[in-house]
Amino acid sequence: MTLTAKEKELAAVGISIAAGCRPCTDYHLKAVRKTGATDTEIHHAVTTAAAVRKAAAGSMEAYGLAHLGLTAETAGPDGDGDVNRVGVLVSVGAALAVNCTTALKEHLAAAATVGITADEVGAIATLATFIREQAVSHVDKLVASYHPDPRLAQPEPVAAGCGCG
Repeated sequence: MTLTAKEKELAAVGISIAAGCRPCTDYHLKAVRKTGATDTEIHHAVTTAAAVRKAAAGSMEAYGLAHLGLTAETAGPDGDGDVNRVGVLVSVGAALAVNCTTALKEHLAAAATVGITADEVGAIATLATFIREQAVSHVDKLVASYHPDPRLAQPEPVAAGCGCG
């Protein structure tokens, strides 16, 4: 069975939402309309993708806390230390990792207020890019083990113009 244009664009909307890419989301929301998708179908794609993103974040929070012998219920407030500076550094890196331009702008502005330099932001950006690429590599390997199709390494573009294809 071959994916229909509507199915592909609904998936592209969801993927764009999950990736946190506003330009791609904008593009694919317009493109999916051209396929005849209903508001209900688009709503389902958006909420499904958002639920997957939230579940992934919750899973990673639990994973990280488990390394401290904690759960979300027992964790309590953050530990001691240079919370503002470190919190902003973490926030900048996390916004980059999840491709959220809105959060990134907010955290870059905060970086300036706590004395984080452009070089320090650059170092965090380099680290976030490396980690994001490693995460993608792990996911790609998992997908390839499920469906070893060489075409998965170079997917065909969903549509020209959004910058993701």
